[in-house]
Amino acid sequence: MPKVSIVIPTYNRATMVCEAIDSVLGQTYTDFEILVVDDGSTDGTGEMLQSRYGAPVRYFYQENQGRAVARNQGIRLSEGEYLVFLDSDDWLLPRALEVQVDFLDRHPDVDVVYGDGYYCDAAGRRLQRIAEERPPIPEEGLLSVMVLHNVVVATHSAMVRRRALDLLGDPWFDEHLRGTEDADLWLRLAAAGARFASHDEPVCMYRLHGENASSRSHPQWARRWRSVQRFKRKTFEADFFPALPLWSRREFIRQMLLIFFDGEPEEQEAIVTSDRFRSLPREDQAALLYRLGVEAVARHRNLEWGRRWLAQAVAESSRWKYRLARALTLGGGLPLRALVDLRQRLTPRRPDKSLAPHWQNATGG
Repeated sequence: MPKVSIVIPTYNRATMVCEAIDSVLGQTYTDFEILVVDDGSTDGTGEMLQSRYGAPVRYFYQENQGRAVARNQGIRLSEGEYLVFLDSDDWLLPRALEVQVDFLDRHPDVDVVYGDGYYCDAAGRRLQRIAEERPPIPEEGLLSVMVLHNVVVATHSAMVRRRALDLLGDPWFDEHLRGTEDADLWLRLAAAGARFASHDEPVCMYRLHGENASSRSHPQWARRWRSVQRFKRKTFEADFFPALPLWSRREFIRQMLLIFFDGEPEEQEAIVTSDRFRSLPREDQAALLYRLGVEAVARHRNLEWGRRWLAQAVAESSRWKYRLARALTLGGGLPLRALVDLRQRLTPRRPDKSLAPHWQNATGG
């Protein structure tokens, strides 16, 4: 029985998946199995893998159902004590398995270990260390920041014990999510009590190209964004959410209102009328309602919803700027829009230096 199972889901990436497999076959650590779960490819992936690799690669075909379904099938078919989830467009560095296995062997209390790696372009040229965009872990623990960011970032930078997956049960990856199922897995593992650890050694390459599922140029971007929204709702409704520290809940709700459901007033209203929003201190509620109201009037030209949320902000707090913003909605909101426009023109913009699709536009996933 192999010690490590590498699960590779793929869909119409015959050339790329061979590069991913080659990165595993070139490992310094050799006690592993490779499982490729083909999610309905029509480009001859199966024939290519059979002719090129034969028995060393366990190949399974399924009708197109999504990456989460393919990963779950790979887990069911795998035999290793440790598992790595490698996407078909990415690579492992030569010592990845050696480093990760050694870490878990030396730390039997750790359930998931994740290392560093590199963002690279389609040709494999290194662009940036992944850890440069990884947030620090606060005193309150991993879960408090994991709800805000995909801390692991590159799924194949992690190795997980099978026993940890048993904390969740089958299906491990949420099959209703598309493109956010890895962040959801790590989040639920952390909430279930799995212990995470990290190290600084690079173990992987994360390839950025036009076909990344998290890229805005991907044809399925709109479907992925809906999946991001489902993931955020799921987190918001999770049993562990009320126990998060205040700063984490406040920032999560801010992102929900102003990023993930921006311009969707009915969804935003459902959030601000929820018990979880109302559990925030009144000043925090007022501040978020103020931001929501100003955005609605100034950017979305939605005077009705904007005035409603600004009125609620005034009801929760006596701060003068809330009353002023409410007064400036008179005249069809033109005075408020003019003031916001002036402020934006006078405020220098900070360039977004992020390379990762997960982090652009705060999608975290």
